[in-house]
Amino acid sequence: MNLVPLDGKKMLVIAYGHLADTMAAIPALRSLRARYPSAVIHVLALESAKPVLGPCPYVDRVITWRDFGHKSGTFSKLEKLGTVTSMAARLRPSRYDATIVLHRSSGAMRKLSWLIGSEVRAGSSPGGGDYTHLAFPTTEVESSRDENRRVLHALGVEDDGGPLELWTSTEDARWAAGFLGTHAGPKVGLHPGSDWSCQQWLPDRFAAVGAALQAELDARIVITGSAAETELETEVARGLNDPLRACGLTSFGQFVEVIRRLDVLVCVNSAAAAVARAVGTPAVVLLGYEDARHTGLATTARQILIQPEVGRRAGGWCEFGRWGVLSGCDSPMCRGLGGLGALAPGTVTEAAVRLLQQPARATSSQPTSKVVHVGQ
Repeated sequence: MNLVPLDGKKMLVIAYGHLADTMAAIPALRSLRARYPSAVIHVLALESAKPVLGPCPYVDRVITWRDFGHKSGTFSKLEKLGTVTSMAARLRPSRYDATIVLHRSSGAMRKLSWLIGSEVRAGSSPGGGDYTHLAFPTTEVESSRDENRRVLHALGVEDDGGPLELWTSTEDARWAAGFLGTHAGPKVGLHPGSDWSCQQWLPDRFAAVGAALQAELDARIVITGSAAETELETEVARGLNDPLRACGLTSFGQFVEVIRRLDVLVCVNSAAAAVARAVGTPAVVLLGYEDARHTGLATTARQILIQPEVGRRAGGWCEFGRWGVLSGCDSPMCRGLGGLGALAPGTVTEAAVRLLQQPARATSSQPTSKVVHVGQ
């Protein structure tokens, strides 16, 4: 493995994906910075990812763009052609010496890397002339971080194996502490939302879990989510006794600090699950049709993954033909798919209680995450 000489050069890292994928890029960015301390490193990411990468000390600039509205179909080809051509025209004058495409290397991202015109182009691909440094895909399903390791290896760079880092401010921490307040019982988070409603559990089931924990353990229930999920939050809150409602109230840093202070989080496969894993908060994660290996989900001492057997299905399952075509869908009629509709609240409540009964969080000699305060 020969190290590609890029120190002192200018590189663009494309980290295409939503928040969980963006967080998985951080160790790769840290590894690149360690190997190329004098390089200029820019990152191209979705607008939604700016709060995650904005404070990252390993990059010099974060460039953002809006995601494709469509992922496949005739219209998507025209949309992707126009978007990729426009972005290439925007980026090409920067004269990047290298373009590195991390996780989920789609055809559009491969084409973009070629159009930018860098001499060095690295990414995962089954072959072809788009990349000068190929990371050939594995036959196994892998997480974004594992894919990023292979892309770095193609450049002669090793992933440092270190923790995932998230950056918050002392003000974020103060806000979260004040918002949660003091309470004798455990603090339990409910995060019912996700980009796709078919990944979601039913709101009344979330409420039933929260109500049971309030009755049994005097738990303080905190509902988290984005501003777009306030209606879903309202549905869950109807079945609870005076929950704390955080949807749309938090910045990303405040959201991280709220999750970090919870005793347990109950959520579906979403950015909240990735944040909980990053900050070490015990979590019960509900999974429908998706393959857990894509996001590195597994049952551990601090995380219980619940996926009904009927949920494990490959390929397209959306009867409306939206999965894999759109960038998201919030159709309420699709909640509870993948066997989650048959999942009883008692099963989830039992898992949450099991995590709450564990000893205080142990510190590992090989940490998997770190939250860094970056000032006010």
